[in-house]
Amino acid sequence: MRCCHRRLLLVLFTVSVLSSVALAQTAGSAGASTAEDSRTLLERGKSLFAQNRYRAALDAFGQLLADPRASAQRPDAMYWSALAYLGVGDQEGAAASIDAFLAAYPSNPHVPDMLYQRGRILYAKGEYQKALLVFAAFARAAPASDLMPSALYWSGECLYALGRLDEAERAFSEVIEKYPASVKVEAASYRRSLIDLEYRERELLRLLTWSHEEALRAAEDFRRREKAYDQSIALYQRQLADSRRGASTDQDKTVADLRSQVADLGSKLASAQAELEALRKPRGAAVPQATAVPTGPDPYRAQALDAKARALDLLDFYIEQLAKEGSK
Repeated sequence: MRCCHRRLLLVLFTVSVLSSVALAQTAGSAGASTAEDSRTLLERGKSLFAQNRYRAALDAFGQLLADPRASAQRPDAMYWSALAYLGVGDQEGAAASIDAFLAAYPSNPHVPDMLYQRGRILYAKGEYQKALLVFAAFARAAPASDLMPSALYWSGECLYALGRLDEAERAFSEVIEKYPASVKVEAASYRRSLIDLEYRERELLRLLTWSHEEALRAAEDFRRREKAYDQSIALYQRQLADSRRGASTDQDKTVADLRSQVADLGSKLASAQAELEALRKPRGAAVPQATAVPTGPDPYRAQALDAKARALDLLDFYIEQLAKEGSK
């Protein structure tokens, strides 16, 4: 009985071992088949990407990412998925794939390329400051990368968009001088010429602004002087009118005095003539008939006529002087 029992145990052990070996072989075969399928699917996705069939490539990469057994192919599948999203123009999907890739695989060889693409996406969205930081991270991660001239160029574009023209000009100049064979040299040269033109426009605008301000100041000074001149002319005219009124009053008084003198002289002349006539008449009985008034020149009449002539001459002189002053 004991011998039969031992034989039974030996058979059962042998069967167990054989079963275990068979199961192990089956699992290994299945695992090899899965790995081979994952690599094939990855290559198929990359082939579709090369044919610009980005949607089909995304489906292939999506299958890999959904398979937990394809962990070895996951980094490549995520990298190519990001590029396929860019190919179809889905920047949001590309940005999400890139961010997930950078967080999961910070030491992967594809990290510099992902940084460059992330910077391009940020630039396209107008987030220039963030794009500058990402391009700077790219330069630190891969200073010898073939994408370095392009990263410098897009950094210059970000700086140009931010209005930092000096820094942008330095970035474009670095592309031209350090990477003369780069495809970005022509674009960098064009941008640098635009910056030079913008410098000239700014200088011209500054000069125009200065000239305009100077013109305004000159116009204001002219208006101020013109107003002062107008005030001076008005004051002079008032003073001239006042002086003319005063002079006219004095002249009127002088004429009145002269006329009074002429009238007085005329009165004196009339009185002298009356006296002369009285002397010419006989003085009554006391005067002999034979005694007559001398017929010679009358000295009183001559004096009166001479005085009247002088008065008239003086009046003519003053009237002439008044006429001359009035014509000035």
